[in-house]
Amino acid sequence: MATNPLLAFGSGSGLDSRAIVEGIVAAERTARSAPLTRRIETLQARISALGQLRAALTGIATSLDTRLRGGELGLQLASSDSAVAVERVGAGPTGALFNELTVNRLAAGQRLTGPTLASASDPVGTGTLSILFGTRTALAGGGFSFAAGPAPSVTITITPDNNSLAGLAEAINASGSGLAASIVTSGNSATLVIRGPDGAANGFIISAAPTPPDPAAPLPDPPPDPPLPLPPGLERFNHTPGAEAMTLGQAATDAALSIDGIAVTRATNRIDDLIPGARLTLSRTASAVAITASRDARAVSGALADFVGTLQAMRQLIGDFRRRPQDGEEAGPLAGDPTARALDQRIGRLVGAVVPEAGGLSLADLGVGIARDGTITVDSARLATLPPTRLADAEALLRELSGSASPTRPNRLQSIAQLALTANEGLSRQQARASRDLERVQQQAEVRQALLTRQFAAMERSVGLSRAAQQQIDQLVALWTADRDR
Repeated sequence: MATNPLLAFGSGSGLDSRAIVEGIVAAERTARSAPLTRRIETLQARISALGQLRAALTGIATSLDTRLRGGELGLQLASSDSAVAVERVGAGPTGALFNELTVNRLAAGQRLTGPTLASASDPVGTGTLSILFGTRTALAGGGFSFAAGPAPSVTITITPDNNSLAGLAEAINASGSGLAASIVTSGNSATLVIRGPDGAANGFIISAAPTPPDPAAPLPDPPPDPPLPLPPGLERFNHTPGAEAMTLGQAATDAALSIDGIAVTRATNRIDDLIPGARLTLSRTASAVAITASRDARAVSGALADFVGTLQAMRQLIGDFRRRPQDGEEAGPLAGDPTARALDQRIGRLVGAVVPEAGGLSLADLGVGIARDGTITVDSARLATLPPTRLADAEALLRELSGSASPTRPNRLQSIAQLALTANEGLSRQQARASRDLERVQQQAEVRQALLTRQFAAMERSVGLSRAAQQQIDQLVALWTADRDR
């Protein structure tokens, strides 16, 4: 059976061979692994710092883009009368505008009022209500005609389980028809009110079909004379031409208005398709309401000042990462890093870069400059001299800077941030190689330790054999000396 070499340590020489082997292996491993460990730590610090720079640049671009999309810049819509509220839709109007509106009528939904019952729990009768949607036209002398529209009809079923005014209202609301039913109570009365969507085409009629009496039910004996009237049922909720049991409180109508003298109608009071890029919300009738859209130079100035401030903070962060060791301070994680230097240079060149998509404007044209110490500043007074007609170009310039990364748009912030991503991919590959090298050093150290263990064990056995031979010689000499003396 093989003997564990470690068990032989110290058996012959008396030395701590185990400690000697471990010390030799540890020294060799440290000599080879320490540079690799330092390299991995340095690469990780560079990867982290470049990741922060990329995230910061992307954050600046996203923030600016959000500000542009949110409508803070661009054409600002305004209404001269609260009767017509106005807001941006999408990117807003494409150019300055002035429109005059007159609101003659608001869009409304049809409203029907049912019979008065004692309470919401009173029965209404079983059967069905068929609801048909379309256009209602009032007739001279009263009454109305009805033309069915494309919307599908709806059937409401009342059974003994929901035979009450509250059950009827709940069934209408759950029908998915777009109708809204409610019960108005006052003292000892309850009244059903049904409302339809806005727009003349959303009128509706209701046809009731009460459950017929059961012919098998026994009749009173003798039958009353005269016969008793049947209890009122669902026919109380009829509303059709010639059978208007429910009362019309409001007819379905379109909004009627004029824009710059041209009469138009819309089915709703929330109108998106009258003025491009604008949503109008009508709340009451009004005349001579001015809707305007113009650019606000102060909004552009504020956005530009904020953008320059964040850009300057970005350069300061890069400078801190690139700092050289001085006055006892350690170097920054990106000291001497070519990508960090390229990022700083590209940001600096943004100031003078002419952007064709912005009418040939540059940030320098808007008052942005770089001081002698490298600080990026903005001169709001110079921006104030920009002609109002070029405010659209100024917004286009900011929009271009905040756009997504593109190889054909090197001056976009996202394109500059892409430099850090590309560099980090290379650094990550270097870090992976260094980590693999470190693993190999560890594996080789284990092999080296096993080899030294065997060598020292063999030495221990040789030393042990030599000592045994010496002891035998010493014993023979002692015996020879004793015999001679006798």
